[in-house]
Amino acid sequence: MTHKVPFDERLAHFISEVSQHKEIWLLQADSGMFAMLEDDNDQSYLPVWAQESEAGAAISGDWLDYVPEKMDLREFNQWMHELDEDGILIGVSPDENGKVLPFKGEDLRKMLEIAARNE
Repeated sequence: MTHKVPFDERLAHFISEVSQHKEIWLLQADSGMFAMLEDDNDQSYLPVWAQESEAGAAISGDWLDYVPEKMDLREFNQWMHELDEDGILIGVSPDENGKVLPFKGEDLRKMLEIAARNE
């Protein structure tokens, strides 16, 4: 779902899936470290996906030793505050070129909260 799909559709898919299933998917290495992305301006992003299959499809290159890891949405919401404090943005649904939908954790948390209320 993340490849060559317009921004608004990728975001709608992500918000809908995550608010429905109350979980988020990341890539994790054996060491316990999560995959990260960085842009040309040294901005760090934590890439996240709505589905295990989407996270698994991103495993390549530097991420060959990573596996999809599910995180409960409540736990992720708490972690987003720490990421905000560290200046790390959430990179929603990276495409095949590593381009993400960038959000501050607090902004993403609010969008998910609104979506959950509207279900």
